[in-house]
Amino acid sequence: MNFIKKNYTKILIISSCFFIYIYNQKIFRPKIYSNYESNEYLIFIIGVLPNLLGAIITFLIYILIFENLLKGKKDFREILRNAVIWTLSLVIFMELERLISSGIRFDFFDILASIIGIIFCLLLYKKDVRFYE
Repeated sequence: MNFIKKNYTKILIISSCFFIYIYNQKIFRPKIYSNYESNEYLIFIIGVLPNLLGAIITFLIYILIFENLLKGKKDFREILRNAVIWTLSLVIFMELERLISSGIRFDFFDILASIIGIIFCLLLYKKDVRFYE
């Protein structure tokens, strides 16, 4: 119970992102793609939304796991730095995997959306860690 109280905000953000991700993938996105008169900006936004939300979910789950496992062993800034590296590596790997296995083009905007998601997560920790030291 103490884990949930301490990490309430992270768990809430992860859950919200997960439900928005599922809604976007299973309900909203197919409806928009089937409508031929859809706004191209809306199509772009719902196209990059999974990467934005996926980066937030991945980053925060990494922090949840390693913040508790490595408490006192590593500096929190190092945990944040590793979360950024692992999240970006995963996103780039997934884009390359799609390019190689499915022949889907490498989408720079997906990478950019993931970077924006990581920046959002880093802003959540702005009070906990001074990045300019």
